[in-house]
Amino acid sequence: MRFSWNLVAAALLFIGTNAANIRRQDEYVSDFRIWSEQVCAGSGNRGIWAITKGLTETCQPSFKAPDNIVKAVELNYMVEGCSLTVYSSNDCGEGAREIKIGACEETSDIEDNFLSFKVTCSA
Repeated sequence: MRFSWNLVAAALLFIGTNAANIRRQDEYVSDFRIWSEQVCAGSGNRGIWAITKGLTETCQPSFKAPDNIVKAVELNYMVEGCSLTVYSSNDCGEGAREIKIGACEETSDIEDNFLSFKVTCSA
């Protein structure tokens, strides 16, 4: 009886190690942090967005931040061939600003907010 349990445990271990080699279906593309202040530091941190391939090429009409207050965006990572653009309108139509990796992009005026964003990829 004990032998059969050991066999089952070994089989599960084998199956689990093979699953680790399976590629993700919705690949990780980018991540960026949003801020409620015009600097990318301090207490204004409102969280991080992780973007997968399924979220690209589509306008995201909200950052889902409290009261939609997003004054700055900091791009941490982006796969080659993709870019992040933030907008001052909620339909990705006005005030486009492309964000560079490692840069803190701030609103031009303290009264303004970034309201939407889009990640686009060339391939």
